[in-house]
Amino acid sequence: MKFLRLTPLFIFITSILSFGQTPKNGPTDVAQIIQDINHLNTLGSVMYFAAHPDDENQRVIGYFARYKGYETAYTALTRGDGGQNLIGKEIREGLGILRSQELIEARKVDGGNQFFSRANDFGYSKNPEETLSVWNKDQVLADAVWNIRKFRPDIIITRFSPDRGGRTHGHHTTSAIIAVEAFKAAADPKMFPEQLEFVSVWQPKRVIWNTNTWFFRGKGESFDPTKYVSIECGEYIPVLGKSVGEIAMAARSKHKCQGFGAELQRGSNSEYFKLLDGDEMRTSPMEGVDTSWERVENADKVAKLIKKLQQEFNPTQPNLSINTLVDIKKELSILDQKDYWVIKKSKTVDNLILLCSGMWIEALSPTETIAVGDSLKVEVSSINRSATNIVLKEIKFGQLSTLKVDTALTYNRALKITSTLNIPSDYETSQPYWLVEKPTKGMYVVNDQQMIGKPENDFPIPVTIEYTINNTPISVTTNIWHKKINPAKGERYIPLAITPPVTLLLDQSVWIFGDNKPKTVNVDVLAHTDNFEGDIEVCIPKGWKIEPATKKVTLKNVGDKTQLKFTLYPSKKDSEGLITAMIKSNDGKTYMDGLIEIDYDHIYKQRYFKEATSKVIKLEMEKGLVKNIGYIMGAGDAIPESLEAAGYNVEILDQENIKLDNIKKYDAIIVGIRAYNVLEKMRYIQPTLLEYTYNGGTVIVQYNTSFRVKVDQIGPYPLKLSRDRITVEESPVEILAKNHKLVTSPNKITLKDFDGWVQERGLYYPNEWSEEYTAVLRMKDPNEKPVDGALIVADYGKGAFIYSGISWFRELPYGVSGAYRLFANLLDYKPSTNNN
Repeated sequence: MKFLRLTPLFIFITSILSFGQTPKNGPTDVAQIIQDINHLNTLGSVMYFAAHPDDENQRVIGYFARYKGYETAYTALTRGDGGQNLIGKEIREGLGILRSQELIEARKVDGGNQFFSRANDFGYSKNPEETLSVWNKDQVLADAVWNIRKFRPDIIITRFSPDRGGRTHGHHTTSAIIAVEAFKAAADPKMFPEQLEFVSVWQPKRVIWNTNTWFFRGKGESFDPTKYVSIECGEYIPVLGKSVGEIAMAARSKHKCQGFGAELQRGSNSEYFKLLDGDEMRTSPMEGVDTSWERVENADKVAKLIKKLQQEFNPTQPNLSINTLVDIKKELSILDQKDYWVIKKSKTVDNLILLCSGMWIEALSPTETIAVGDSLKVEVSSINRSATNIVLKEIKFGQLSTLKVDTALTYNRALKITSTLNIPSDYETSQPYWLVEKPTKGMYVVNDQQMIGKPENDFPIPVTIEYTINNTPISVTTNIWHKKINPAKGERYIPLAITPPVTLLLDQSVWIFGDNKPKTVNVDVLAHTDNFEGDIEVCIPKGWKIEPATKKVTLKNVGDKTQLKFTLYPSKKDSEGLITAMIKSNDGKTYMDGLIEIDYDHIYKQRYFKEATSKVIKLEMEKGLVKNIGYIMGAGDAIPESLEAAGYNVEILDQENIKLDNIKKYDAIIVGIRAYNVLEKMRYIQPTLLEYTYNGGTVIVQYNTSFRVKVDQIGPYPLKLSRDRITVEESPVEILAKNHKLVTSPNKITLKDFDGWVQERGLYYPNEWSEEYTAVLRMKDPNEKPVDGALIVADYGKGAFIYSGISWFRELPYGVSGAYRLFANLLDYKPSTNNN
């Protein structure tokens, strides 16, 4: 599987505060060159372990990587697919891609490397036992061992304790359990011997827990810092002009979809560590680790040359250091080429040679995407911005083409080489490698051992450029990019993606049929090649009917779009199923994937492919008299589209224009997820909503967290949010208010309506409320006390206020029938005297 690497390999040092889409061009950050030179004589490595994106301690990673100069990595067992998204509508696989890229951007800032396992973030888990009932422990442990054997850390640091299960997310505790077990397993050749074809066994010196006062808050415990080994992590790094705290919080702020933008921290700050296994630790996490060239046999001359380089380096004329760097490269070449540190430092030296020569390299495509079977024009540019003798010898475009060039670069003049590549029709598309196979609930399926753990795909078409610099061969591999100029933001680099000739999408993720009337299914078709022709059909479940059976598609140019309409007739009986759109081209090939784009300023543009499949449901569902709904969008969700699929009219309300006269026309108003956390204007909107309710309206508020609530009181009467949640979607439900209209009208809700739910029943339920509220449902996770805060309702004046922590933002887009029936009751609800 080819691996689409989305970090540009322009020959430059990236500013540690730069954005993903606006790379800093050129080796202008000489401070970073100085730091890289200073760290050439430092041979130490650290691996940090936790469960999700944003679990990592950027301060510790930045301390070891930026301040100490150690090779440092973060292994996140998951990609955060099961979390929430505060900046957009991506959930599940889309959110996993977004959060993976945010981690990559964070590592660019704090200096670390990024690894993953195949574990799928299936949502919140209350303890490690629950987590490991879903994850395949052997596979997760194997991946942790693989990452350790590959990266060879001297020490392992866990963010969480392995023996405090039930006090935090089950994934958290499990990540520490896995790290402790992998600490020893990585050194055992009997453990996962299939890996030893590519790596060797490795035993870190110790595994330790990075703890602080936060882990002891509210637990009836006290934190005694004297019991732990501590390090000062607020150190100032003069050559960078930044402290570790500033670097760390800049990295933390890359986790935008989780709302972790942070103030830059300056000044003293201590981190604490507890030994979990391995060699004793009295003074320092790296105690007893030789971080000099003494750990590499016959490397004395290399160490001496590096000291010479450090003494002689002139930041105003970095090219004067190239000869010494070449000498270091030659000395490294006569050492053991299988030695981990020889390999690592050789790569650093090669990069420093290019940096000190002022080289600029990029490979550009006129398009963002290229379809298999088509040809692609690529322009490779090189600029030598020093007096160094540099000759471009050869350019390789993966396995597709090789160009012999053998041309000297003239000072500050761009040498541009253009080549046309023919992309084979069987070339692999740019699907993220962990999404190629269908995942299970707990695990992604990756069969290529060497892909496991990587943060993202390799370059789809790696461009390898061979130079000689002062007669010394240097090789550079970079990606192919499309460069756009945004009038407001300047240059924007977009990684090339390989696509099928055509992609297609259904316009809805779910269709709800409450009667026998047909609905129109729209299929959007996008051409990625010229002169595409084929026949499209929509496959349907048994008992359903669609007209016409097929339609002809003709698209002349790349980028052409068309929308085809089909009429779908539901089955006569209640049923659920999937419809799938597919196109058969004139050459006999079948295509059935849609192209999904993820486009934010703080990451490089991402693409993935998803089968053009939607859920169809025929069910007995009454909507009552509700027709028009107003929706206040919070953190972002797909509830409006889901309700429109069920036949409701939904309008997204402008926050600036929510006044009583403007909203009284709506039968109900829904407040989106976490609106009270993310919308500053909620403090001004809230009185209007309550007045709307008092005058006879129905307001439905979806889940919020108790952190950073923008109003003093969410409802018309007091309620207190908690961290209560029901994580097992199959957990039992009891209807408390059996005669309440919320469960009787217009749909009679039974326990059957709670079958087939996905990823948790709900989250952040209230755990206290005034007597004006009625608790409608009781839910209970295994071995837990029941909770009653999933759905509470209060009559207020002529109207009703409903608060629900049920995960509607997951259930409705997924097409859970019972969730639709219950939500229809919420929308239709008006106060009456017979509720109890």
